[in-house]
Amino acid sequence: MAQNSNIDEKKLLLELSQGSELAFTNMYNQYKNNVYSTALRITKSKIQAEEAVQDIFLKIWQNRDVLAEVDHFENYLYIISRNHLFNSIKKIARETSQIAEFNQKEAGIIDTDSNIKDEQYNTILNQIVEQLPPQQQKVYQMAKRDGLSHQKIGEDLGISTETVKKHMAQALKFIRLKISPYMNMFMSLLLFLKF
Repeated sequence: MAQNSNIDEKKLLLELSQGSELAFTNMYNQYKNNVYSTALRITKSKIQAEEAVQDIFLKIWQNRDVLAEVDHFENYLYIISRNHLFNSIKKIARETSQIAEFNQKEAGIIDTDSNIKDEQYNTILNQIVEQLPPQQQKVYQMAKRDGLSHQKIGEDLGISTETVKKHMAQALKFIRLKISPYMNMFMSLLLFLKF
């Protein structure tokens, strides 16, 4: 009985090697479930398993001229399936790695762009602060750069806390007025960097 099925398989492979679509359909129907279950076990994805079945049988059809020389089709099919699935897994791993690398580069570009934007903003801000009257400039820098409280600034400069608050309010009003024309540019950059 086993020899009969071997003869039938040889006949089927010979017909398939000669381009018989009926022989191919018979071969496909006989082995597609085996290929699918193997692919599903390896890929853990129904979609990828279905694609693998299509790709593997397409490869068999494209190389049908060698099938007449195949002694054990199941072994041949197993090797083609295994190679195809491992190549697919390697390709997915490469693509995943490339995506991660791309994302990392993108993050680096965004960080670089963000650093440039921060530098430009700080340069403009420093130029505006230099335009402040000397007392307002001192109060602003002591509060913002040094992180001192209004009370501590007042003590260090020998002025009241109320005077410090007044200088700070005037400094901030002047800075907002002078920096507002640049804010549209910085907001545009921020929006651009997010997309």
